[in-house]
Amino acid sequence: MNSAQSSPQAAIVGAGPAGMLLAWLLVKNGIRVAIIERHPDFSREFRGEGIQASVVKHLDELGLMDQILKKGMGIRAEAARVFFDNKPVAVLKGIDGNTDFGLILHQEKFLAHLHEKLSESPLYTSYLGHNATQFDGKDEKIVSVRIADKQKKEQSISADVFFITTGRGTALRKKLGMKSFKVATHWNILWILLPEPEQKELLPKGFRAYLNGDSLFIMYTNSEGMIQLAWGRRDENVLKQRDFDQRKSALLSEIPRQYKTLIERGYTQASRSQFLKVECDRLHQWHKKNVLFLGDAAHTMTPVAGQGINLAMRDSIVAANHCIPLLQNNHPIDQIVFHNIEKERIKEVKMMQKFQQKFGYFMLGAPKWQSKIFFLILLPVLKKVGIQKRMLRKIQTGVSDVRFEHKS
Repeated sequence: MNSAQSSPQAAIVGAGPAGMLLAWLLVKNGIRVAIIERHPDFSREFRGEGIQASVVKHLDELGLMDQILKKGMGIRAEAARVFFDNKPVAVLKGIDGNTDFGLILHQEKFLAHLHEKLSESPLYTSYLGHNATQFDGKDEKIVSVRIADKQKKEQSISADVFFITTGRGTALRKKLGMKSFKVATHWNILWILLPEPEQKELLPKGFRAYLNGDSLFIMYTNSEGMIQLAWGRRDENVLKQRDFDQRKSALLSEIPRQYKTLIERGYTQASRSQFLKVECDRLHQWHKKNVLFLGDAAHTMTPVAGQGINLAMRDSIVAANHCIPLLQNNHPIDQIVFHNIEKERIKEVKMMQKFQQKFGYFMLGAPKWQSKIFFLILLPVLKKVGIQKRMLRKIQTGVSDVRFEHKS
């Protein structure tokens, strides 16, 4: 723990991209912040790392992009390439067709960098390795959050406002009685980390998605040059199969043929993997009292088109815009402020969730013949008439006009 000189004005629970970016923006504008994170560091497997144009723009504006590229915290993603039955059906580039699709942001390095820089400020306090367990309130206001370390030693953190950025499946929703609206999803995935292949052409220069109507594979290159692979299939029991040999045999029978040697040699019982139950929902209301949920804690996204991290970081920018002037002047943040933040973000969230649901259906949820028609016939037609480009622009740049309005 590093400590500030006095109690924080804002307590942020969750040190992922949304939480750490929000902390960065608040501290840069003179706000005392405490960050609470149940993990002792920023090392995680299988986190969404695809940054699209909507957030690349913000990283540039905030002066972070140069450091990200110079210090190896991210690499440019040239394109997102989609294949059906191992045939290319779409190549998604940047907004004008000549620029990169986006950025692969290596979360561990990026979050550690923000934490290191923030730790130089007396306005920043961090509680890594501490779990938020309970809120304590007085009248219509939450006055503190109880946290416990790995030894179950408890303490209370007082603040004027609380931001929940703990990601998907947060138990803090239940603690505050938050209700959510479920959005139907069509498949789950098994994340697998594969070694760097000898054949360099197998390394994605961005993202690749291989579909065939029965299974799907989404892959990109991580910060160590390894391939991060998401494997989904219509019958997901194999993904949860405890017998490694049976699971590997199924993977070998389905993976695109050019990757078979990599799977044969590189996928072992020691390979890191994680089953992810894909969920999609959004809170009926993102706030209660002086607590605001942001990112996946407010609206859980599926892996389709990698929208989770992008929406979460844009949530944080909008929240900072509204809250900074009030916190700077020691004014209370009331329900109207939180309502306006949610109102500014909800259109984009709803549209992206609808897109994820529909596109995800054709990726794996639809009958195979429908998927074939969509990817092999309809998608090329949409490209020819310009609809694909307009749809892509919305996905890449966001529905709402978001920009940071304070000191960066």
